Amino acid sequence: MDKLTIQDLTEILRQVTKLICENSDKLCELDSVVGDGDHGTTIQRGVKAAQEKVDANAPEEISKLFSTFAMGMVSSMGGASGPIFASFFQGMALSSAGKDEVDAETLLAAMQSGQDKIQAIGKAEEGDKTLIDALAPAIRAGKAANEAGSSFEEVISAIYKGAIEGVEETRKMVSKKGRSRYAGERGLGHPDAGATSMSLMLQAFADHVRGAAHA
Repeated sequence: MDKLTIQDLTEILRQVTKLICENSDKLCELDSVVGDGDHGTTIQRGVKAAQEKVDANAPEEISKLFSTFAMGMVSSMGGASGPIFASFFQGMALSSAGKDEVDAETLLAAMQSGQDKIQAIGKAEEGDKTLIDALAPAIRAGKAANEAGSSFEEVISAIYKGAIEGVEETRKMVSKKGRSRYAGERGLGHPDAGATSMSLMLQAFADHVRGAAHA
């Protein structure tokens, strides 16, 4: 496998929903350290609504698939997290417009577009203890692997590994954004819930590509 089709991406988004739902309690627990402990239930509601919207509309274009998922999330999630997570998929939709397949370079560009959309809305930078601390290192790792001539599977694995390493780094950070910034140093030693959610979303890509490669 060296590209993702609309069918692949549809299955990946289904896996995103599955992973978020399976880890909802863990995400709530992480959020309870610095917030009101509802991140897991909020994002679970978002991905479920997004998946239902995809199932109901059955998009046949990659860009439309991402934008439909984004619309489902933003319409069902309260607070700031809905627009922020939806922005990731909306950015991917914009970047993949007109694409019938997604190779490593296209996927990385789409993820970068998603990061740019998030930062345009939330103004977060690396080190602020947000989902950017998982996404930015993931994209960097993927770009480095791609530039080194790695296989598609290796690039996707690098993306996920970068995300996991980014999540671990958030243990050392004090939150500077959202309600969790009021918690101060209470969050030290604990990974950020939003970054963990982003890593689960990127895990869905890695799981699918690894499974396809070794089927």
